[in-house]
This record gives sequence, structure tokens and C-alpha cells, in this order.
Amino acid sequence: MAQAGIHALIGLQSKRIIPHEKGLYPAIIIGSLIPDLDILIVALSSIFLSIERSTEIFHRTFSHSFFTLIIIYLLFMILGEMRKSTQLKTIGKGLAIGILLHIIADTFLWFHGIHFLWPLPIPEFNLWESTHIPVLIRNFILSSEFLFFRLYAWFLLNQYLSNPVENGWFVKFISKWMNIELLLFIAFLFFTYFEIPSFKLFFGLVYIPSLIMAIISTILMWHSIEPIQKELI
Repeated sequence: MAQAGIHALIGLQSKRIIPHEKGLYPAIIIGSLIPDLDILIVALSSIFLSIERSTEIFHRTFSHSFFTLIIIYLLFMILGEMRKSTQLKTIGKGLAIGILLHIIADTFLWFHGIHFLWPLPIPEFNLWESTHIPVLIRNFILSSEFLFFRLYAWFLLNQYLSNPVENGWFVKFISKWMNIELLLFIAFLFFTYFEIPSFKLFFGLVYIPSLIMAIISTILMWHSIEPIQKELI
């Protein structure tokens, strides 16, 4: 499964070490989130394939590959040159950095293998392969995702209040999303403690819309996420 909430927060912290460029930090956050959209492809493909086979083919393969990262970066560089747009180049750089941060975080923070070099026929890399992680711990980490989504929603709200540029109409939806994520966190702690069957199925059903909401919110709050002048000093 995925940890998009954590990835979004890691993307936020990138501004502490990466020099500012207009549009760079929102693009890094988007790049940190989009690799986990592969879970949506897994869900759709499971209509035709078993969930195990769908996961094997699509989860942490093409979306977590260094080749995909490079292709996205080059595509935006080419488009930027064709349109003489520095902004497109910056977005491409941000997406590439975000995807790289995502891959690095997944390597250390989760317990499944990653196909770094997909589509080459090279086995997945799993740092935790020889370590037994109890199901209770795995499910607790998955449950914490909703807490991290809640923290990210809180950041977006505060960022808009500090820098109310545009799309203020969407703030009320982010506020509702923040409250829903807290309720989901509490509910899944309950599911974890009582070892509710089909935990991962329930998780996937609410994780996918949570991830999509995080991406949409980031896009709509794009200009508010930009550091304000006092943050750059």
C-alpha cells in the first residue's frame, strides 16, 4: 500500500534545502504524490485480473522507476524549450525531485519491494526483505496515513490564510476534508486494534479518494503554497 500523506509532508520540507524557483515547491509536492496513483490503476485492473496479479504488474513498478522520472523530466524540458517557457522547465524539475523523494522515502519507510529499474528484468529491491513486520504494525502505519493527510490539509489551510491568492472558494472543502481524514484515522485505529477482516480493502476504498483530494487541493492552492516574501529572506 501507500504513504502519500507522508510523501506530501516530505515534499513540503524540501523548501528548507532546495533554492526557491517560482512553481518549484508545489511541483515537488505533486511529484511526491503522483507515484501512488498506481493504486488506482491496480483497482481498475482488478476488474479483469486478480488483485494479486494487478498489484504485481502495476504497484511500485512503472510509477516508481528511475526511467519514468527521467522521461517526465525530459518531456517537460523539451516542452519548455519548444514553448520558451522557464515555468514548464521548473515544473518538470519539481516533479522529478518529488518522484525521487518519493522513491527514497518508500525505500526506508515501507516494507515492500520497489522496481527501481522497471521495465528492465531486474528483481525488485526490498530493504526490509529479511525483516518480519507484524501485521498490526503494518496496519497501524497504514492507518496513520489519514493523520498525515489531515496534517497536510491543515498546512494548506494555513498557507492560504497566510497567502490568500486565489481559489478561496475551495477552502471550505479542504476544511471538510481535514475533518474527514481525522475521523478515518480514528476508525482505522479501531479496525487495526480489533483486526477487522478485509482491512486493506476498506483502506483502499478511502485511500484513493484521499490521495486524489490531496492532488486536487495542491493544484488549486498552487500559488498559496509558494513561499511568501518573508519566508524567502
